[in-house]
Amino acid sequence: MRKIGALMLVSLAVVVAPRPAAGDEPHRSPIALALSSDGRRLLTANQTAGTVSLVDAEGRKLLDEVAVGEKPAGVAFAPDGRRAIVANWYGYDVAVLEIHDDKLAVVGRVEVGPEPRGVAIGADGATAYVAVGVADEVARVDLDALSVTGRLVVGREPRSLAFSPDGATLVATNARSQNVSVIDVAGFRVVKSLPVGGDNLRQITVAADGRHAYLANMYARGFATTKNNIDLGWVLGQRLTRIDLKEPEPYATISLDPRGKAAGDAHGVAVGRDGKYIVVSLGGTHEIMIFRAAPERLPWRENGSRDLIPPALLNDPSGRFRRLELGGRPTELAFAPDSRTLYVANHLGDSVQVVDVESARLLATVPLGAPETLSLERRGEVLFHDATRSFNQWYSCNTCHGDGHMNGLRWDTLNDGRQAPGGLVGGSLKKTPTLRRVDRTAPWTWHGWQKSLEGAVAFSFTTSMQGPKPTDEEARAVAAYMATLDFPRNPYRLADGSLSPRARRGRALFRSDKAACATCHKGPEFTDGAIHEVGLEEPDDVYQGYNPPSLRGAYDKYPYLHDGRAATLHDALAGDHSPEMVGGEALDEEELADLVAYIKSL
Repeated sequence: MRKIGALMLVSLAVVVAPRPAAGDEPHRSPIALALSSDGRRLLTANQTAGTVSLVDAEGRKLLDEVAVGEKPAGVAFAPDGRRAIVANWYGYDVAVLEIHDDKLAVVGRVEVGPEPRGVAIGADGATAYVAVGVADEVARVDLDALSVTGRLVVGREPRSLAFSPDGATLVATNARSQNVSVIDVAGFRVVKSLPVGGDNLRQITVAADGRHAYLANMYARGFATTKNNIDLGWVLGQRLTRIDLKEPEPYATISLDPRGKAAGDAHGVAVGRDGKYIVVSLGGTHEIMIFRAAPERLPWRENGSRDLIPPALLNDPSGRFRRLELGGRPTELAFAPDSRTLYVANHLGDSVQVVDVESARLLATVPLGAPETLSLERRGEVLFHDATRSFNQWYSCNTCHGDGHMNGLRWDTLNDGRQAPGGLVGGSLKKTPTLRRVDRTAPWTWHGWQKSLEGAVAFSFTTSMQGPKPTDEEARAVAAYMATLDFPRNPYRLADGSLSPRARRGRALFRSDKAACATCHKGPEFTDGAIHEVGLEEPDDVYQGYNPPSLRGAYDKYPYLHDGRAATLHDALAGDHSPEMVGGEALDEEELADLVAYIKSL
């Protein structure tokens, strides 16, 4: 079984500090929510505050809140409603909660591995499942013993988990490998991996009949970011995807983008128990889309996507398709047992919203707590996630730089002066870089021609996104938000933070003239801020040479090199960016393994 680093699995009972004092009121930023099986109570995972909130769903009021860990990202109820679990994305653990007399208490923790997000609890109420993103695994956890009892390799970067109604099947969305893993729970094995032809896979849910699962995702086309390409859906689009868990049918999609007023950043999806409605949340355009699925048949398209929403939906006078503006950033969704009342986690609204889907009306907003005024950084976060700042609201900064990081895709953003004839595709596809610690890695862009981070922000809004130019204050706000982004702790370090013997050998190589890595990748961010010609140039490059990217967090920056040509670090170091290509000498396989181990530890 593949292991990441040397993180130790621990289980212990803990006492967690109470919620922050009123004077230190943080944003809650709920990113995920869970509804109890009886529909009476809600839990939210509050990413900025590091807390979980308990909400009276029927009374629409906040009951309690407890600190749980660093950047909680997924939450789930046990069937009896008396126990819950939350995954701490940057904490690398899950916290086990007990709910008694409408109070929350953390009663234990289990370290599960790097960057856990989605969670689910089985029918027995004692077995939990956790999507461990960087390990590409689903971990099985015994909640009574507080221990990991199994690990199952799935696709790349699993995000969301959902059970079939009978509890026999578990499905996982794999954000970077464009597939869904279908897991037999009893045997704890992947029975099939279903391709979905999409990117940025987020929340998944299984319909009450147990046959179909639905997920929200993006579909990247890769054409240059001209206004015409954007509005035809040739750069990217948002999709509702359906997969068949019972029959060997291909996946099917419904495109969500009307031309002229697109969807942005599909995130959550929910299906009522009666199957009548399917709802998708669109964080970038601050809305939900409501589809009436029964008794009429929706215009699904198998094995692919239309560029734009089907005219049969857009022009349907009976209202099979409706949009409801909610503001903020709607993320995960959950239907009440009545299949009519919908609960929405609103990340930038610091709230839970209650919607009646039959009338497409916002019924109530339950505040979870927030500062009285928005900081410069929070204003920048709002702009970063706002797809309405792009041409006809097709995408936001977050679309490509998900969670301020990257999605492993390549784009022609017109950021280097090159484009294909006619502005179509293949002009200059470059990999999306991470924005973590970006404020410390000047200059910017792959060619390093941007000397101001605020200037780079303004250029991205006006050229890559083809939207209006931000004000100087807005550009400063986005840059300030990006300056808050950092890496989680490195999972390739030993438990005490030190290097393994192999990584220590790799460090010596890294610093040597033989590998020649430190010629360009040096200093605290492992980049020198200069422009180098390293043999990767192309004849029609407008800017000569490349800006060496920081090697911090390199273990999770795949694929590698400016155009993503290398799938792994080994491929990059044994291929077009090998030491002998940059002034060093050829390395044997053992030396390459040592060097890769060190770079992964940075």
